[in-house]
Amino acid sequence: MQSDPAKYEAEMPSLLWGLNPVFSAFARLYIKDIKEMKESKQVPGIFFYNGHPIRQVDVVGTVVLVKERDAFYNYGGLDTPCSSDLVEQMKKLQEEVLQKTKLEIGDVVKVRGHIRIYREQREIQASIYYKVDDPMCEVQISRMLELPCLYREVYDKPFQIPEDAQSAPGGLNLRSSIDLLGEKVKDFLLDNRIQTFYQQELETVDDLVSLASQPVSRTDSKQMDSKSEPSSKLIHSAFKEAIKVLQEKGVVFQKSNSPEDVYHVTDQDKELHNMTLHVVKADCRKPRHAEKGCHFLHILRCVRQSYSPYLSEMVMHHVLNLLERNSDIVSTMEGYYMAF
Repeated sequence: MQSDPAKYEAEMPSLLWGLNPVFSAFARLYIKDIKEMKESKQVPGIFFYNGHPIRQVDVVGTVVLVKERDAFYNYGGLDTPCSSDLVEQMKKLQEEVLQKTKLEIGDVVKVRGHIRIYREQREIQASIYYKVDDPMCEVQISRMLELPCLYREVYDKPFQIPEDAQSAPGGLNLRSSIDLLGEKVKDFLLDNRIQTFYQQELETVDDLVSLASQPVSRTDSKQMDSKSEPSSKLIHSAFKEAIKVLQEKGVVFQKSNSPEDVYHVTDQDKELHNMTLHVVKADCRKPRHAEKGCHFLHILRCVRQSYSPYLSEMVMHHVLNLLERNSDIVSTMEGYYMAF
């Protein structure tokens, strides 16, 4: 039985979704549009706005309904003797957690998460949420000014497949294979908690090499004669392109501008995490940062001075998002961060 091709005509093929940067971002949309987006017929749980595949969103709104439920906080070790200072610190931490997570009707909250359908109702399954202290409505006004620009520059413009993807050897199939290889390399690095690596080390992993060889089989048959490059060089090139994709996303980085230098895995670089957190904590104590927090560009500049001048903005965004997910910092308004 053949599927009806008409039902897919409004959707980009799922293999190409990774080429659209909106797919990997927390899309900042009006709630009205989130409610009206069409769900993908190819992959349930993915929604489309004007041709952009969206799987996770970032919203700020007012609490209109609160479902009361009991919460249990287990910090561990409280049933054993401990110092009074430690008990006091834990009490303060518990109070702060309760203050940030206990919601009342009328509170302004920021929510990030995935869209899902539950009991035939569309909702956001929150991966992170917190109450926004916004007595002067600065956060909401900032967002009201930001959203029209995002719609004008991104969401209301139909996504165009990059020219380099169309003109690459093997066309879109090759580009999709490189993106897929990049995702598999990312999974391999994170699953094995790898902190640093050289490209040559990845080329010894059989599963990755097998995947990297697929673009070779899709290249024009004229390139596969006796005068063509050896497969090993083409595989090496595929790994190089896949790592470049991960660098552009901030997943991996190098501390120097030498292509032969070791690669660092952003998620596993505790030194970078701690340095970034230290910058935010130290500067938030200063009067000029005490109210709004530290701006992204200020944090980036400080970390570059202390850690590496070649650190990209995407890596810094990635680190700040990790720290925010771990509740080490919180974004007070667009581009500003404050430590707890």
